[in-house]
Amino acid sequence: MPLLSPFVLDALVGFCLLSAIITYSLGIFVYAQKTASPIHRLFLVLTLAATYWGLGEFFIWQATDFNGFLFWLKASSVWTIVFALTVHFIIAFTDAIPSKGMQRIFILGTGLYLPAVIFALIGILTDWIYIAAYEPGFGYVYLPVLTNPVCQIIIGYYICLMVWAVYAIFLSWRRAPHGRIRRQNYLVCVGVATVIAFGFLSAVFFPAYGIYAPNLVFIGIVIFSMLIAYAIRRYGLFVLSPETAVTEILGTMPDGMVLVDQNGHIIAVNQSATEIFGDTEAGLVGRDIGSLIPDGAYEDIRQTIFWGARVSDFEATLPNEIPRVVSIAGSMVMDRDEKPAGTVLIIRDITERKSSETALRIANEKISLLSQLTRHDINNLVTGLSGYLTILEDGCNAEERGEYLSQSIDIVDKIIQHLQYSQEYQEIGSKKPVWEMLGTMIGRAVENLPHGGVDIRVEIIPVEIYADPLSEKVMYNLLENAIRHGETVTRVSISTNVEADGTLVVVFEDDGIGVGDSEKEKIFRFGYGKNTGFGLAFSSEILSVTDIEISETGTEGKGARFEIRIPCSGWRCLR
Repeated sequence: MPLLSPFVLDALVGFCLLSAIITYSLGIFVYAQKTASPIHRLFLVLTLAATYWGLGEFFIWQATDFNGFLFWLKASSVWTIVFALTVHFIIAFTDAIPSKGMQRIFILGTGLYLPAVIFALIGILTDWIYIAAYEPGFGYVYLPVLTNPVCQIIIGYYICLMVWAVYAIFLSWRRAPHGRIRRQNYLVCVGVATVIAFGFLSAVFFPAYGIYAPNLVFIGIVIFSMLIAYAIRRYGLFVLSPETAVTEILGTMPDGMVLVDQNGHIIAVNQSATEIFGDTEAGLVGRDIGSLIPDGAYEDIRQTIFWGARVSDFEATLPNEIPRVVSIAGSMVMDRDEKPAGTVLIIRDITERKSSETALRIANEKISLLSQLTRHDINNLVTGLSGYLTILEDGCNAEERGEYLSQSIDIVDKIIQHLQYSQEYQEIGSKKPVWEMLGTMIGRAVENLPHGGVDIRVEIIPVEIYADPLSEKVMYNLLENAIRHGETVTRVSISTNVEADGTLVVVFEDDGIGVGDSEKEKIFRFGYGKNTGFGLAFSSEILSVTDIEISETGTEGKGARFEIRIPCSGWRCLR
């Protein structure tokens, strides 16, 4: 029989140990990159099993007696499980079996792992697959029992299985778009084919010619590992792969993704979709999409898509606990036979954008109205001023001149106030509303306001409110009004409470003289008040940009009490 030289034999045995070291290191490296990824975990299990097999083959050829040789030969019978894991990895990598859930588990269990375990037990408990023998002048060797029907069945089974695996990854390579994914598939395909080729040499070719040698499959495993390492470094394998490109990238999308079958039932959702709909993935999968998108919106979308068109920027309001406005895009999903299989919807939360648009529109309307009122008021004031100046020009006594001059100065002051207020008012809505911490806004107002001996107490919950950037002026105006007009004020307290409907109420309360019942509504009108008459009216307009209301609910003689009511959609707790 042909014999290998000692040098070649030692080199082949060395490949067994080398493959064990390389596969172990590669598996740990890949797993550490993304421990939560199923395909990373599967690759780790595969490399650990291959490491064990490589070590077993190495120790086979280190044995110095028959019992030791036979022990390691039996221990290496787990090679059948390594092949099953390899095929499983290819299935996961290429998605060669599109079935999900229990169906996929059944296919893998009965088609791969159950036969692999049975074949491993046959190898451990019998001599039907391999036999150990002593060859004079060479030492202990093992050979496949090619005459045994069980051995023939096992070899034939794994040849068919590996040919199918190579074909599956070859198809995945051909179908992949040009670029990184295609090159990844190509390298994995070449690597798997190399392992199979060297395995065929050891399992079939060499035994047919009576050549004794360590299993050459480990040379193929070393080459496979080098190709995988190159694909990781050069083309981002396990970072951007067929598996990660579909599940992980969709999972990190800021927009919601919903896959719906032909009957309108949800098949899959990503994390963003669960946040938009306010439910878990388990709670959404299986539900009718029509129960989540109101007013027949999904039916309109479905009909549009059914006639071959794509939907983009379809706006709808979701009936969540806190209503959300969303923009929906969608298109038909085709199966492998190019037949309609369902619909994919991309859902973007545009609630804040719509709120900003509404706030800007309202602000522009208010600015337009104010411009008309201001123009009308200034026109009346100028007319009055012109009359006084005409009288002064025509001549009058000293007493009358002083009176008319004083009236003229008052009119000029009012015109200046109107112009100043008009300039400040134009800032309302000029910037879109923002989320800002209520405590920070109040803190700055207190810091900027000289309040002498007045005790200002702030006891509020940590929240952010959605309001016009000028809303800090509201806090300042309320505190200033309390100190300036409260007369007997010694204390101002600011507190919050949440009502049953989710409304947040911010209360400014003092111990001054209060506001009379007849003035509670008038104080929010333009021009009414003890100073400019603009402060509280200005505050009310700023808050109304984001549908926040303000009212006075105190008791005259006991103190003023201003309530700022923020709707549930306009605030969020920071706890």
